[in-house]
Amino acid sequence: MSIWQTLGIEQTNDEKEIRRAYARQVKKYRPDSHPEEYQQLREAFEEAKRYAAYAIDDESIADEYAKEQANIDVDVPHLESLLYQESVNEDAVNDDEQQLLEQPEIRMTYPFSDRLLDDDQPSVNELPVVEIPYTQELIDWLAKLFIIDEKAAKRELVELWENVSQKGSLQTQQRFHQDFAWALSAQEGLTEAIVEHVSSLLGWRLDEYNSEQIIPFYIQNALTEQLRQTEVARAWKQCQVDAVHGDYVVAESMRILTSQSEKVSFKVRLIPELIPQIEQQVSQLTNEYPELKEKFNPAVLSFIKQRRIALNWRGIFLCVFWGLLLNVIGAKPDVSVGITLAVTVVMIYYLFFSDYIMFWFHARSKKGFTLFLMSDFLISLGVLAIFVITFFGIARELIVGLNIGPAQGAQAMVIFILMGLLWYAWPRDQPALRRPSMMMYRLLVSPWSLLQWFKFSWFSLVWLVVLYIICYKTMFEILAFYTEFFKVG
Repeated sequence: MSIWQTLGIEQTNDEKEIRRAYARQVKKYRPDSHPEEYQQLREAFEEAKRYAAYAIDDESIADEYAKEQANIDVDVPHLESLLYQESVNEDAVNDDEQQLLEQPEIRMTYPFSDRLLDDDQPSVNELPVVEIPYTQELIDWLAKLFIIDEKAAKRELVELWENVSQKGSLQTQQRFHQDFAWALSAQEGLTEAIVEHVSSLLGWRLDEYNSEQIIPFYIQNALTEQLRQTEVARAWKQCQVDAVHGDYVVAESMRILTSQSEKVSFKVRLIPELIPQIEQQVSQLTNEYPELKEKFNPAVLSFIKQRRIALNWRGIFLCVFWGLLLNVIGAKPDVSVGITLAVTVVMIYYLFFSDYIMFWFHARSKKGFTLFLMSDFLISLGVLAIFVITFFGIARELIVGLNIGPAQGAQAMVIFILMGLLWYAWPRDQPALRRPSMMMYRLLVSPWSLLQWFKFSWFSLVWLVVLYIICYKTMFEILAFYTEFFKVG
């Protein structure tokens, strides 16, 4: 396999492309997990860099030679004969070579001495060996010590760096920087604080534009990748901690997300606010750490993508609020049980089933969906008109009974107040055919919305009582009117 196949690129003399290819491959073949492949990759990287350097030198020499040839003045007489000489006497050249071979060997000596110059040239074995003041094992141990005891590791690093600075050459110091950075990038649990401290101690200047002069980009990328893995591991560890020590809903949601079950239990629907909590945690965690999505239970991820019928505190509160109100009104002699049940069904439809029926038709029948929208629009518009007119009459009688002014003024004030409330609650951002239905939903959800608006403070209970009285009076008038209407009919 050629060096270019090892690097995974075509033959090139672009050193930046070679470095990028090496950075991509080194993520696959780490020295700790694939030592043989990493050694081959490292050798291919060095060979490719030498090739690129020689190729650039050859191109520059060829360009200079071409420029020199282009500048030669062929009109010069003594050069013209050389440029256009057609033949050379080969026999004369061979005779000159033979004479050179027969000449005695020239031996250089010192002046006034018989000692040869070659006698003082040292052999290869006698050349001084450059001592590296550290070992790879020491580098790996020190990098691991930063994960275990950062304070002790700083002291050891300062001592080692002083030794390298005093005994090592500039090339040795540069190699130390790269070796130690590479050893750090292989440590699980590496944090950004550790990298910043080491960078400050050794002067790496990783936050500057020209940081590649000390630490190459492929090593910086390896450090960044290890930091990311540490963040993801910490996030996953926090999920496991929350599954044990978190609040009930949070702990239950994390246990479900991190479980290995192939099906979602039905009890998930029976715990209030559990499904929204799971959706919130999945959205937040996967936005910050997309790598965690592979660790979450795929059955749960598929479950929360679809709309589900489940208990929530809003639904429980509204059922209690309107249930108590209708129960009190239904016990009155002026209201029939049938009318009370009909109003109860209408409320349940708008609170819980309107959207689900619409989505059911949308997924199965286009004609059915259109028919549902038209029917829902007309019915909701009629119900809304009945509710608004009844509320207007009750408010008008109340204000007139207070004797705060003429009847016409009280009526105008009620109209303006009612128009303001309707304008505020009118769903202008919804499609036109859905606005009456959404308006009815907002009116029925208003007790819960009031509590939310006051952030569930004790003061909200006062307004809740006021709202209960208004709703009681309005619903009683509506139910009493239709009870009398059907009796007459």
